[in-house]
Amino acid sequence: MKIFIPVLCSLLLIGCSESTPKQASESNGSQEISTPLAEENSSAAAPAELNETVAAPSAAAAPAAVENASVDANALFSQKCASCHGAKAEKSALNKSQIIATLSEQQIADALKGYQNGTYGREMKALMQGQAKGLNDAQIDALAKYISAL
Repeated sequence: MKIFIPVLCSLLLIGCSESTPKQASESNGSQEISTPLAEENSSAAAPAELNETVAAPSAAAAPAAVENASVDANALFSQKCASCHGAKAEKSALNKSQIIATLSEQQIADALKGYQNGTYGREMKALMQGQAKGLNDAQIDALAKYISAL
């Protein structure tokens, strides 16, 4: 029984993690692309070809674009929260947390930010810190609004 709980928690952490394998193209950072600007001119004595080097957007620019995009709170809730808190946020996660559907939008946002910086939570603090770390402010606000409306 003593080994069952740590194994269960480990599986929960693995299942709820957001990490995905990176593709080789993303890990290269920026790539250079050569684009011909002028074609060979038949009336000119020598062929003229100009190449312009254009830097492809790096993987570091991607998070800024995602942060500015509108947040799909339903999908985010389904991915990060529903497995423990229930589809309507009606469950006490592992019988150790509050029922988050009863919390206000501000309470939810404060709790998520507290989990991120390690100042909020009891038994579930470590687990929730891992879930909340990857959220930006827009995602936290969207989740808080979504959960409080359930």
